[in-house]
Amino acid sequence: MSAHLKILVVRRDNIGDLICTTPLLHGLRTKYPKAWISVLASSYNKEVLDGNPDVNEVLVFLKKRQKSHGYGRLGMLWNRWRLLGSIRRQRFDHVILANGGWRYGHTLGGKKTIGFREPGEPDHRQPDVLAPDHGGFDEHEVSKMARLARMLGAEETMGKTKLFPDAHQLELQRVRLISLGWDPARPSLAFHISSRKPNQRWPVDSFAALAKHLMDSHHVQVLLFWSPGSEHDAMHPGDDGKAQLLLGQLRHLPVFPCPTNTIPELVAALSLSDQMICSDGGAMHVAAALNKPIVCFFGPSPVREWHPWSVPYVALQKPSRVVADISVEEVLAAYEKLQESLRQAT
Repeated sequence: MSAHLKILVVRRDNIGDLICTTPLLHGLRTKYPKAWISVLASSYNKEVLDGNPDVNEVLVFLKKRQKSHGYGRLGMLWNRWRLLGSIRRQRFDHVILANGGWRYGHTLGGKKTIGFREPGEPDHRQPDVLAPDHGGFDEHEVSKMARLARMLGAEETMGKTKLFPDAHQLELQRVRLISLGWDPARPSLAFHISSRKPNQRWPVDSFAALAKHLMDSHHVQVLLFWSPGSEHDAMHPGDDGKAQLLLGQLRHLPVFPCPTNTIPELVAALSLSDQMICSDGGAMHVAAALNKPIVCFFGPSPVREWHPWSVPYVALQKPSRVVADISVEEVLAAYEKLQESLRQAT
């Protein structure tokens, strides 16, 4: 049966969400090694699946807010219409709605849809197979994916979140950093300073003070990550200004810029680090999928639902749910706590 089984997993949202779906994909591949497994991703998150051996095919849903895919409005709509027709012709045995969306999932023409109960909708507007209820408790996004995997007997074969750095991009990043003076033999700590939401951003002065403390006490070098671009870009604001300010405060210290325009660049460069300090977001889940220990800042997002999966971490969240309220001293204490947990694990 599995030799002819065709499965489509729909995950059209953010980078971190798709990363949290990779254990589901691995569970399906392990349970059904000869099945055809496709993922309907978005033009924004599709590169998360580059090099992933659990996936046969990545289908791309163009996002309205992302203009870098090169399509105008009419071209985007035409592309979506052709995509829908192509999916319907494949007649997937199972369409797994990893982030809901019964209305769209119903149009895909699969033989059976699997998903979560959609609140407020009657029974005839629900997936054909409903994942078991979570029981009212908070659960991590990967645990939600496990409830979907259970419907195909694949829950027990799920693993960690996983990414696969591109070998060519990895070498490019390594050569670039070495040319700037980075020492591959010295511990490297990644700072990621970007976050979409203002209440999830930690101040430049705090990052600068933290870097100086850790360089002095732990002799680390810093790989500085940020989303390139101007903060005034309405569609995709970047942090070039913030990064330059921080680099200026850390002039003549071992800090190496890592602006990342693409997911493959982020994955490759971040794989060269040893640990990560960042706010909750896509980059945090990238680090976890690369098995990096993490100190992470949380604003309003629930820690229990979105913490780094299956890696050592310390999460900081203030009652105000504002990341800027976290002090440098609290982060230093969290970093020391993480190091102690790593020592105990060895």
